[in-house]
Amino acid sequence: MDITLNICINDGSEILVDGFDKISFSNNVLEKTCTNTGYSWQKSYPEILNAVVENKFLIFDRHDEKDSLEYRDHSFAFRNEINEKNQPLILTTQSITTIIDMYN
Repeated sequence: MDITLNICINDGSEILVDGFDKISFSNNVLEKTCTNTGYSWQKSYPEILNAVVENKFLIFDRHDEKDSLEYRDHSFAFRNEINEKNQPLILTTQSITTIIDMYN
């Protein structure tokens, strides 16, 4: 994994974003209005901060389920010998403290 961003959540947890992971924003959970990869968001870092302010939801899709994604004891992405799963993690933007650019 090439960590590009770190999403810091109000409860003290964090989500490490790989360059190929997709982050979308929306005001309606069923409709993604603005989607980019971790690499793209990292290059346009001020835009991702503006998107947090302008939208109600952040939708996070892990690119590769072998890089597990867990939040509050629930697995959203994983792969083992028997099963694999990759579903989006949806957060309200109010629950996000900040997003840190890991390169700068």
